[in-house]
Amino acid sequence: MAYKHYTSCFLYPAGGKPYNEDDRLAFLAGQALQIIVITGLAAAFGLLLGPVGAALAAAIAFLASATATIDKAAGEWLNHRLVCLDKDNPKCAVGIVSYNPFRSDLGAFDNDQYFDVILMPHPTAEILNAETNEAALAAANRYNADGSVVAEFAASIAAHPANDILNDGFQGHELLLPRDDLETDLGYAPTDDHARWGLHCEAEGDFWIKMRQWAPAIVILLTAALVVTAAAAAAGAGVGAAVGCAIGSFFLGALGCAIGSFLGGLLGAAIGGAIGGAASYFGGVKPVLQGLFNWNPGNVEDANVGDKALGPIRMGDHVAVLGEHVYDGYHQGWHEFHPLMAVVKFDAAAGVDAKHYLQWNPDFPDMGTVPPKPPGEATDLTAQDMRDGLGSTAFRTRCENLRRTWCAMLNDAFDPETKRTQQGLDQRWTIHPMVDGCIPQEQPPAPHIG
Repeated sequence: MAYKHYTSCFLYPAGGKPYNEDDRLAFLAGQALQIIVITGLAAAFGLLLGPVGAALAAAIAFLASATATIDKAAGEWLNHRLVCLDKDNPKCAVGIVSYNPFRSDLGAFDNDQYFDVILMPHPTAEILNAETNEAALAAANRYNADGSVVAEFAASIAAHPANDILNDGFQGHELLLPRDDLETDLGYAPTDDHARWGLHCEAEGDFWIKMRQWAPAIVILLTAALVVTAAAAAAGAGVGAAVGCAIGSFFLGALGCAIGSFLGGLLGAAIGGAIGGAASYFGGVKPVLQGLFNWNPGNVEDANVGDKALGPIRMGDHVAVLGEHVYDGYHQGWHEFHPLMAVVKFDAAAGVDAKHYLQWNPDFPDMGTVPPKPPGEATDLTAQDMRDGLGSTAFRTRCENLRRTWCAMLNDAFDPETKRTQQGLDQRWTIHPMVDGCIPQEQPPAPHIG
């Protein structure tokens, strides 16, 4: 199945500040005020036709303005959240999957599925992922919140600075290093955030597309929930006032009844409203929203264009990923692939596979086994090259060649000329002939005449 694409990135600063999670309260307050004003004005004009006209005009205005609010929220989410870093020019990266693909719950209002990639050739270490609460791989040479390298690798990076992730002159520098204007104007997450030292990749779900499509029905549902909540609060207030009056009058007569009615009414309204609100939310609103959330969620396997026999994408897999390179302005700020357009596991690819993958190891032993040369590679690597990592010309060249080879599998599949070539029946491969190609059927010899 092809990857799904619902969002669009925009250019900064021309497109203005991206929609951020810190803007939600102000957005809701502004939209609520707008709904109240529009509804009130409509009711006032409707009075020209009497009370029924006022009620009808107010109802129509409320439905239209509330629907427009959901549509606007969807527009902000889909079109004004991601800043293009290189618009319409997908990027490719090679690395190791950090953790099993994960999807947030309904409370995040985001049904994308995602994983991180530790970029080649940076080493990995196992940690506990705070978000998934499961084991994950992290870049062993990752950063602390203040930008310094973690203690375990601080001395190694000082001795081999070319292997600093953001300053490696390779994938980390190209894909993760903050852009100056974005860093100054919008900011980035602290450097100890997983998306600052790993490449975040998201497969898109269509929750906000569904919210936009079903906006009128959602508004009616929310309105009904508010009516139920208000009715329950009113009923609770009545019961509470009666009980409060009875209790108060027992002790203080008429004065006690008045005080008890007031306090009992407040308490009863709170209890009744809470019960009515909970019943309407869990009995109606949440199931509907959950249904929309689960209807067509993001799935990284939609972009998995490699050999399906290798299984789904999982932590520790060696992969090449292709995606739209963007700055995520909704969160604290980081670079990511959004959407993830393609991912291929090359653990057992034809020709060049995971045994050729390189990881920098500053403690590589003299007698250690160096990864073998891929087909067509001329230069052998030494133990010292493995210790120097990207500081070694031979090691860096090998990394660049490996990335070029593995990314060619993905880039070729999205090339317009390739797509034209694939119209031939003998060229119906999805990602690359090395990965899932077919063998052209031999044509029978022409019949002999004469």
